[in-house]
Amino acid sequence: MRFKIILSLVFSATAIFGAFFISSNQVSAQADINYPAIQETNWGLKTTGASRTVNRFSTLGFALAEANGKMFVGGNFLEVTNGDRTESQPYLAAFDVRTGVWDESFTPSVGGAVLDIENSPDGKMWLGGEIDTLNGSQLGAFVTIDPTTGNVDNSFPTRIYGGTSVVRDITLESDGWLYIAGAFTTANDGGNPISVKDIIRVNPETGLIDRSWLPNIETFHGLFGVSASKTNDSVYLAGRSNNTSKNQGLIAVDRNNSSTITWDGFRDNRSSGWMYDVEATVHGTVFIAGTEHGSYIHDEANNMDIIMSHVTSSNSDYQPNNTRRGGDYQDISIEGDTVYMTCHCWGSHSSKSSLIDYRVAWDLAFVDATYTGSVNAVIAYDIRTGVRKTEFNPYMSGDVGGWDTVKASDGCLWITGGFNAVGETGNQSPGRDLVRLCIEGGGTPPEIASTEECLATVSGEMVTVSWDEVAEAEDYVIRRSVDGSTPSWRGVTTDTSLIDNNRDAALVYYVETRSGIDRSERTTCTTTIETPPPETQPVEPTNCEYKIINDAVEVSWTATPNAETYVVYRSVDESNQFWRGTSSTNNFIDTTRGTTLEYFVLATYEDRTRSNRVSCNLATVTPPPVPEPIANVNDCQVAVNNNNKAIISWDSIDDATAEYVVSRSVNGGKVWWRGRVNALSFEDTLRAGEIVYYVEAASGNERSERTLCSPVIEG
Repeated sequence: MRFKIILSLVFSATAIFGAFFISSNQVSAQADINYPAIQETNWGLKTTGASRTVNRFSTLGFALAEANGKMFVGGNFLEVTNGDRTESQPYLAAFDVRTGVWDESFTPSVGGAVLDIENSPDGKMWLGGEIDTLNGSQLGAFVTIDPTTGNVDNSFPTRIYGGTSVVRDITLESDGWLYIAGAFTTANDGGNPISVKDIIRVNPETGLIDRSWLPNIETFHGLFGVSASKTNDSVYLAGRSNNTSKNQGLIAVDRNNSSTITWDGFRDNRSSGWMYDVEATVHGTVFIAGTEHGSYIHDEANNMDIIMSHVTSSNSDYQPNNTRRGGDYQDISIEGDTVYMTCHCWGSHSSKSSLIDYRVAWDLAFVDATYTGSVNAVIAYDIRTGVRKTEFNPYMSGDVGGWDTVKASDGCLWITGGFNAVGETGNQSPGRDLVRLCIEGGGTPPEIASTEECLATVSGEMVTVSWDEVAEAEDYVIRRSVDGSTPSWRGVTTDTSLIDNNRDAALVYYVETRSGIDRSERTTCTTTIETPPPETQPVEPTNCEYKIINDAVEVSWTATPNAETYVVYRSVDESNQFWRGTSSTNNFIDTTRGTTLEYFVLATYEDRTRSNRVSCNLATVTPPPVPEPIANVNDCQVAVNNNNKAIISWDSIDDATAEYVVSRSVNGGKVWWRGRVNALSFEDTLRAGEIVYYVEAASGNERSERTLCSPVIEG
C-alpha cells in the first residue's frame, strides 16, 4: 500500500506535457542519514478518524510531501499535538520543514482520510484518499488544492468516485502521465463520466483522462500502488488479485495498450497475493513490498528475474525472546541512491539472492539467508542491488510502523505511520506518529550568554528581538511563548535581530544559536514594553456583534476614529483566543465550527499602537422558512436509462432559490443521502436490491419533508 510520494520536488511550471522526466536520483545533496539519528520534531498526530478502508491498520499518518518550506502530512487523524497542546486539524496538516512546528495558518477542512499526496509541476498539490469533501465541496476521492491556502483548485477537472471511492496512490511518472490508483469505479474530467476499474492516468497539465488507457484487472479491494517502468513499456500495478494463481498481487500492463499484460510472473514468499507498493527505478530494478513480512527486487534487464528478497521476523540467535517478530512491508520511497521501505517490522531482518520461503521463516535462525541485523519500521536498501544499507538503522518503537518516507530539502528524513518513541531506552524522544530524523553535526554552538544579552522590546504592533552575536553560530532560531504556552517557532536569521508581530498577550521570546542542525540551549530574552502617553492611547471599537449564518460568521463593529486596521480573534469552547485575521473595514467574515464560539476585536493605529481587545455579542439570526415539500408521489418519478442508471425527476416548488436533496433506501434499510442539486433531476448509480428514492426541497440548512418517488426500482 503506497500512500506516498516518490519525490518531494515542485517542478517548473514551464515543463511541457510529454517531456517530463522525473529521475529518482533527484534529491538534496546531503549525505544519507546514518545511525545514530535524532528525532527533531515535537509536533505529531493524534486521535483516529473515521475510515472506510484503513481502520484496520490503526495508523494516523499515511502520506508526506514537501512544498513551500512546509512538510504536508496526510492521514486518518483528527488532531495535531506536541504533548502540551492539541489542536483540531483533521486528515491534512502542514509543519515547518526545518523545525517540525505545526503551521497554524494552514487549516483546510477535509472530509476524510488523506492517503497520498503529490506535488504538481505548476505548484498545485494533488490529494488522494477517502476525502469526499474539502472546504464544504463534494469532490470525491481525488482533489487538487493550492498548497499555500488549502483552497480547492477547480482548474484541474479530474474527479474520482464510485465503489469504495478511495485513492491510494498518485504518481507523476517519467512518461509524462499522472497515474492514480485505488478502489473506484467512476472517473470524470468535466466531460462524460466513464466506468473505470481502480486505475486511470491523466494529463498533469490539463487534468484530462486518457480514455484510451483503461486497464481491466480483477482485484480484491482494489489497487494499492502503481509505478511505470523507466526502461521499458511496463506499468506495474500492486494489490491483491481475485485470482492469486494468476498474478499473486502484482501485474504489469503495457503503457501503450492497457489490455496487454507484459508480466504476470511475480511470486511472493507464501502465495498470499497482497502487495502494498511497487517502485520501478531508473536502473531497471523493481522493488515490491507486501504481506507475509516480505519485499522483493526484480531485474528488468534480465527477464524480470529476482535478484534479492528480504524477510523480517524474529531470530533466536540474536533476540532474547520472540516478542518482536517483524512484520509486513507497507511502503517504498526512493531518495537518491537509497530506497527506503517502511513496515510494521520490529525484530530481525534477513536477505537472500533468491526467494525466501516464509513458511519456514518464523525463526530466521533456521532460514538459509543472510542475517543483516535488527529492524525498526524503516529500512534502507541500495537502489541498484537491493542490498540492505545496514549503517542506517535508527531505533524506534511503535505498533503499525511506517507508511511514508520523504527526505526533506534540509537533508532530514521524515517518516509517518505508527511510532511511539525514537531512540534507545533511556534516551528517547516521543514519536507521535510523525518522525523527523536528522544526523548529528560537528558540535553544539555556545548559547547566548545571558538574558541581558537578549532583549525583546514591545512597541505598538511590533516586537523587536535583538541579541549579542555568537561567533560560532551559523544562524539563530527565534521562538515565542504566548500566555505561557509551549514556545513556537517565529523565524530563523543570520542577523542579530528580528522583527515580530505583537500579540495582545503575555509574550516571552527565546533565541538559540545553530550550527548545521545542532542547536544551543535556549536563552530567555528580557522583555520590555514601551507604552504610549495617556493622551495618545488608542480607542477601542464599540458595538461589536457577530452572527452565525449557515457556514459563515459575520462580525461587525462601530469604526473608531483614525484606526488603520482591526484585528479579529476567536475562542472555541472557551479556549484561548486565537488570531483569525485583519480587516480595514468594520466587518469580518469567518468560517464557523460546530461548537461554542466567541469573538473579540481590537483597533490598530498608524503609530503602531493597539487598543484594548473588546468582546463581541452574539446576535440572533432568524432562520429561513422551512420550504414546502414536493406536492405528492406523482410529482417525483424514477426511470432507468440505457446505461442502467437511475434518473430521478420532480416538479419544482414555488421557490426559485430552492435546491433539492436526493436520498435512497435499499431493501428497506436506512435512508442514505445521495446528492444535493439545484436542478430538477438527478442521475444515480444502481446497485442490487429494491431501491426507493426520496426528494426534499432545501433552503440553506432547512429542508422540507421527504416526498416518496415512484416506482420502486429493482437494481
